[in-house]
Amino acid sequence: MRLPFSFSRGGWLAAALLAVAVRAQAQDDLLKTLESQTVDSTRAEYVQATFKGTRVINGQSVETPGAGTMVFLISHRFGTLNSGAYNFFGLDQATIRLG
Repeated sequence: MRLPFSFSRGGWLAAALLAVAVRAQAQDDLLKTLESQTVDSTRAEYVQATFKGTRVINGQSVETPGAGTMVFLISHRFGTLNSGAYNFFGLDQATIRLG
């Protein structure tokens, strides 16, 4: 019997994987999980490591480096992109700051 279409080698592999795929299991309801957690409003909890660094994209974050920590930052900004290939799409006017 000839099939009306032909599978390549990768096509057979994909069809076999789809045939034996198991049903996906989703996570529990997040709202239900949050409501089940109890919060003691009389106890102060201090949050640490809100962000991984002292900068978020081009702005400051709320993090401060700890005592004795060296922070080395690399900032890179492109030039204007709308000039096209004349300025190599902003790479010719790029500025880099190492601090």
